[in-house]
Amino acid sequence: MVNPSPLRSAPSRILAAARRAFSQFLALPLAIVVGFIVLNVVIYLADRVWSDGRSPAGLAWLGDLFGDHQAIGSLLSTLASSIVTVTSITFSLLLIAVQQGSAALTTQVTDQFMMRRANQLYFGYFVGLSVFVLLTLLTNSQFHRPVFGSMLALSMTMAALCMIIVMIYNTIDQMRPERIVQFIHHHVLHARVHDEKLLCRTRRTPRPYWILASTIRSPQSGYIVDVREARIRETVEAHAPGSVEVELLVPLGSRLAVGDPAFALRVAPHAVLAPILRDRIEEAVIGAVTFDDGRNLDRDASYGLHQLATIAWTATSTAKSNPHPGPAVIHALRDILSLWSPCEADPKEDPISPLVYADRTPTEATDALETIIIVASESMQAQTLSDALRTIAILLDHVSQPTAERLADVAKRAVSSLGEHVLTRQLEAALSDLAGALDRRGFTGVGAAIAEAAKQLGASLGKLNSRSTRVSETTGP
Repeated sequence: MVNPSPLRSAPSRILAAARRAFSQFLALPLAIVVGFIVLNVVIYLADRVWSDGRSPAGLAWLGDLFGDHQAIGSLLSTLASSIVTVTSITFSLLLIAVQQGSAALTTQVTDQFMMRRANQLYFGYFVGLSVFVLLTLLTNSQFHRPVFGSMLALSMTMAALCMIIVMIYNTIDQMRPERIVQFIHHHVLHARVHDEKLLCRTRRTPRPYWILASTIRSPQSGYIVDVREARIRETVEAHAPGSVEVELLVPLGSRLAVGDPAFALRVAPHAVLAPILRDRIEEAVIGAVTFDDGRNLDRDASYGLHQLATIAWTATSTAKSNPHPGPAVIHALRDILSLWSPCEADPKEDPISPLVYADRTPTEATDALETIIIVASESMQAQTLSDALRTIAILLDHVSQPTAERLADVAKRAVSSLGEHVLTRQLEAALSDLAGALDRRGFTGVGAAIAEAAKQLGASLGKLNSRSTRVSETTGP
């Protein structure tokens, strides 16, 4: 068993946090700032021609326009103070807008705001421009007239002021629920590509009759964000080829505490694994795991599904009672399930891999749809429930069998919540479509239960009932 030692992972944890920060936000803004610094160096060299009292051919008017070094210093001082003031005020207003969006939906709004390339470009441009103007001001003296630098600083400041209009519009547009859901949906599909690389190098199920040799527990707390399968494979092949397998017991993105079970180490029925070899394999397995304090939407599809479910739950529940984000999330989940379903029927795996990793991400997409159905009963949003049930009906007509079985199970469990609703025409049509789709797919028992629930709910129409007694005990499902 690997001894818990949270302190030994501090350097790797800091490195992982830095890598996450750069991948999510810092890389592009810092690159733009560095680009402005390099540009300032180049312009400084070009401005040396003015220091000798010489003017480039045909550009003497430019030196006369900006004047001597005192006039240039006054101009640059004005530009520097103006760009810093405008930047601070504008970014403060934008952050307030993001905060309002977070309050209306969830804190996931902040994540998607930082990850957008356009926002990173804006932050990098304004900070880089401020640095450029200050550096140009620093080089201004009676021995050096930064005429070209002043011209560029003035031009780019004017462009920055015009850019503020575009930036404000983009920020407001990004706070719309459908835009937030669309962004997360895109990153979920992108992150799934990363998941599939690991799935192709692992197996889905453990070998039968293999004996559990030990349970490898987490030596630290945090999220499991990555597992280097190659390192585990090399260690197993070096010490016990063909007789040892390692199963990851939790999905990537899970949060573990110190001592939580993380891996199961199994050996072939007639193999003997020496304690020293077992310890080496356990050390290599833990060393192949990357822990972090946060999750990365670009590499963790289940995190994106969690964000979608959280947005739908928060907006649909009586905490917000907003019927708009729910259908947008439902549409995104329908698209995701449609794209992922074919791979469930024919999963990609490496049959000789020593690492076993169950693919739970498609199940999480189905669970997110189930969550929306549950919260729609709490807030009595019949339109959201109708969209969710219609989505199940649409998917049942073309998804693979594993996905269809989970959707049928979701439909069966949804019957328990129908008594909270009034049978609107929209809900009645959705229940009819769902019952028909279940029958066509072979889930006749569930289809009959849906049809009977709709019939019993319809019996309450025209009668005065409270929410808790809408479906009477004699006719309730």
